[in-house]
Amino acid sequence: MKKPTIQNSPKSNLLIQVCFFLLVGLLPAISYSQNYRTIEAYMDDFAKNELFVKKSLMDYSVSIVESQLYSRTKVTAIRIIEKLESINITLKTNNKGFEGNTLLRDSFIKLNQRTIDCLKNGSLVLNDYDYQSALSLTEIVENLATKERHLIAYYQELKKYEQDKRSFALCYKLHLKNNKSKNILEYNAYQNILFYKMNVIDEKLTYVINAKDKKGFSDCLNMIMFTHEEIMLKTSEYKSEYKDTSLNDANIEYANYIAGQRGKLSELFNAYIDEYHALQTLKNSKKPETSESIVAYNNTVKSYNTKKNLFYVVFNNIQITKDKMYDSWLTTNSAFLKNNSQFDSLYHKYATNN
Repeated sequence: MKKPTIQNSPKSNLLIQVCFFLLVGLLPAISYSQNYRTIEAYMDDFAKNELFVKKSLMDYSVSIVESQLYSRTKVTAIRIIEKLESINITLKTNNKGFEGNTLLRDSFIKLNQRTIDCLKNGSLVLNDYDYQSALSLTEIVENLATKERHLIAYYQELKKYEQDKRSFALCYKLHLKNNKSKNILEYNAYQNILFYKMNVIDEKLTYVINAKDKKGFSDCLNMIMFTHEEIMLKTSEYKSEYKDTSLNDANIEYANYIAGQRGKLSELFNAYIDEYHALQTLKNSKKPETSESIVAYNNTVKSYNTKKNLFYVVFNNIQITKDKMYDSWLTTNSAFLKNNSQFDSLYHKYATNN
């Protein structure tokens, strides 16, 4: 019988969507070492660096493809951490603020440090499926909650930075351009964590299927249904945030399909596992072999193979469809970022003294 298509699953090399935080490490240089004669010059330099970061982020986010492995992610994280730490040292050493006011500098350093902490503790890694699937379901749930909590905390820190920037500008009677649109990077990150959660639990489902774990199978399906309810609730909340609902709709479609496995697989898997255990009982029997026992054993082998084949025919077909939907989600995600990023004019007028 053909083996399940687990080995070909693209989850082993998932798109890494860790959003804004990674791109801070791509800053080419910090021009804060000079003395600024005017507050406008100081703010303009800050605007250029921020704009470079956000535009680089968009290019980076849409260009990462499935070939990125978890091991490669770790190497990338180390490089980014080193870059961020270097930036913070440069800021602390050379940037004296404007007229001794270091509020903007300190807030940016703090944001960078938050990024460093998240990269070091692994909370921003969203493609560690092999690692996660080997854990207990309880550990997985705890890890998912921690990752989401850190993600929310990061964007709270980013909002704090924006507030500090506005307060800094007001000290010099400057008014920052008010961008009323939703933060596309934050929106994208929250959509990504929903997709990640569902895939982690689904990968665990594959793990327990391979282990012929009947209870684990049932527990995973229950967790998938719980996660499905969460995704339906949150995508309903997100739906009005952008006119472009393609990513939101893709999450709903994918979550519905993953949840639909319960009705397709449950009866077949349980029958297959029950027959497997019946066969093991006959194999391990210490009773003397008779013509009747041989017939019973052969019948059980045939029944086991039939039920196993029936299960894997359905399971493999689900995997094929799932992989196509997975690829489609990646395409939708990249297109959403490209179509909704408008950073070119975001800081056309960064600050005015009007």
